[in-house]
Amino acid sequence: MAENEKAYEKVVERIKQLVVEGKLVPGSRLPTERSLAEELNVSRNSVREGLRVMQNMGILSSQQGSGNYIALNFDQKMTELLSFMYFLKGIEEEQVTEFRLIIEEAALRCAVKRATPEDKKELLALLDRLDKARSEEERLKYDKKIHENIVLASHNDFLITNYNAFIRFMDKHIESMRERVVRGLEDNHKLEVTHREMVYGILQSDLRLSMHGLEGHFGYIEQYGSQG
Repeated sequence: MAENEKAYEKVVERIKQLVVEGKLVPGSRLPTERSLAEELNVSRNSVREGLRVMQNMGILSSQQGSGNYIALNFDQKMTELLSFMYFLKGIEEEQVTEFRLIIEEAALRCAVKRATPEDKKELLALLDRLDKARSEEERLKYDKKIHENIVLASHNDFLITNYNAFIRFMDKHIESMRERVVRGLEDNHKLEVTHREMVYGILQSDLRLSMHGLEGHFGYIEQYGSQG
């Protein structure tokens, strides 16, 4: 049994190596089962087992009669896997907020440097919609979209994938957390000012302004968001 496990792990490691070396990219067709078996000196069954493991992870896709490919939607699969992991862990809300701050601070620093004119236009439009929102439901919607678009404007795929996975887990907390913050502040305006500072900092390439907004935003969350 141990020998079989080692054999299929060799297959997984070889494919991983090809990806790291840039010889396989999303959409690339894998070497045939036969060639992998010969190269690694393992059985075809061990090759199939290794491929099956990677298919279950969402790394590979199989096309009948065509072969195995590096999945084109791997980012989506990774998002689902990470999100599921967060749900299984049942992380405490305080840790969730700390991790969210780490991700958003890193994303904001990148966005200030890398945001494109299109990114800035979209953020400004979302800020305008947030200002004009008539209901708390609308405000929540555009609040979330501003944060999501700041992360997208980072143009860092690793940050984006982790944020997308994390926000699925976090989504059920955000609405109740925002309600507690707004109730604690007794005024939406104070919270929206923090969004304005984050966005205008990106528009003006002013990291200090953006960080002031982010710190204020999470300061309110820390002060009021955890209260029952």
